[in-house]
Amino acid sequence: MDEKLKRLQQAYNDIEIFEELSLATRKGIERGKFHKQKIRATKRRVKWIGSTVAGVLISFTISVNTLPAFAASLEQVPVLGKLVSVLQFSKGSAEGGIIQDGTDVNFITVKQLENSDHIILNFVQNSEAQQMASSFNMKFTEYPNTMTISVGGARKFSAAKDLETLKQSNYVQDAYEIITLDDSAIRFNVTFKEPVTYEVKEYKDPAQVIIKLTSDAENSVNLPPVYSLRTASLPYGEGLGSAEEMLYGLEGLRVLKDRQGSFLVEAGYYNTEAEALAQMKRIQTEYGFEDSLFIEKRSSLQIPESISAENE
Repeated sequence: MDEKLKRLQQAYNDIEIFEELSLATRKGIERGKFHKQKIRATKRRVKWIGSTVAGVLISFTISVNTLPAFAASLEQVPVLGKLVSVLQFSKGSAEGGIIQDGTDVNFITVKQLENSDHIILNFVQNSEAQQMASSFNMKFTEYPNTMTISVGGARKFSAAKDLETLKQSNYVQDAYEIITLDDSAIRFNVTFKEPVTYEVKEYKDPAQVIIKLTSDAENSVNLPPVYSLRTASLPYGEGLGSAEEMLYGLEGLRVLKDRQGSFLVEAGYYNTEAEALAQMKRIQTEYGFEDSLFIEKRSSLQIPESISAENE
C-alpha cells in the first residue's frame, strides 16, 4: 500500500507546470486582490457619504431648533402646490379656476415678506384639500382702491372669520363679505389704504390663489374727485342684494361698505356731476328703479359716506 502511495506522489511531482499557466494563475490572484480592494474602497466611500448626509441633517435640525429667526422664516412659507397660471388682467379684471360645486373657501391668511404682502386663499371639498380652485373672478377698482373677489361653486365660506385678520397687512384697511343672492357663490371686498400693484397666481394640489401686493404710492398721482352714483346706505341683507340685482348689467356696478359700517350699491362713478345726473335719469327710466339714488362727490382714497334714504 505504501509503495502504491509513493508511486502516486512521484507521478504528481513529475507533472510539468508550464510557465504560461503559472503566470495566468498569478494574474488571476492579482485580479482577485484588486477586486477585493475595490469592494473595500466602495464600502468606505458609501460609509463616508452616509456620515456626511447624516451630518448635514443633524446640522439642519440644529439650525431649525436653535435659531428662532430661521424657524420663523420657514413657518412663513405657505404650502405651495403647482403653479397653474399667472392671471392676466384686462381693465382690472381677471378670472381663473374651473367650474365645480361644493367648494369651501376654508381659510384666508396674509403673509408679510420683505416689501410685499401675500394674501392666500385656500379651497377644500368635504374638509379635504381640493385639487383645482373653483372658478373665481378678481376685480380691482378705484375710489376707493378695492379688490372684489367672487368664487363660484362655493357652498361654504368658512374663511369669513379670517377677513378681520387681513387688516394685519400693511396695505389693507378693511375686508368684508358681500351679500350674494346665490347659494353657490361667495364674494368679499378688500379695501386698501393706498394704491397698490398686484400679481395673482393660481396653484393646484392644493388649490390656492395667492395675491401679491406691493405699494404703488410712489407712482400715484393726485387723482381728481369723482361723482359716485349710489343708493342710500342699507343694512347687510336681502334688501341690499335686491337693489344690486335690479341694477345688474350696469358698467361699474359694485357693492361697498360706508364709513358707518352699512352698505351701498354704486351704479358707477363719473368725472362730472352732470354725467352722473344723466345716468341717474336713464336708470330711473330704463330700469324702473324706484329707490332713491344719490350723487356723492368722493376723493380717490375716501370711504363712502353714510347716506340715509331720508336725505332725499
